[in-house]
Amino acid sequence: MGILEPVLTRVSDEEYNEILRKITEAQRRGDEAAYLEHLIKLPISPGQAAELKRSIGVKGMIEDGLNLSRAVEAYGKEWLSD
Repeated sequence: MGILEPVLTRVSDEEYNEILRKITEAQRRGDEAAYLEHLIKLPISPGQAAELKRSIGVKGMIEDGLNLSRAVEAYGKEWLSD
């Protein structure tokens, strides 16, 4: 197994809105797999990331594939250190 790397993909406002549209569409269809596939692409807010860091840690967020780009923008790359 390789080294786990955080997802730090930046998402523009337009891309964010498009992902939200796809999430809503999948939700309306009842397509849970597509819903989760698109949901994981959204960067979580710095506040959400801080709460999750306390509960599951940075490693847990990385293992879950959460997009931490906005948290790193707010707190700096060193924030990823547990």
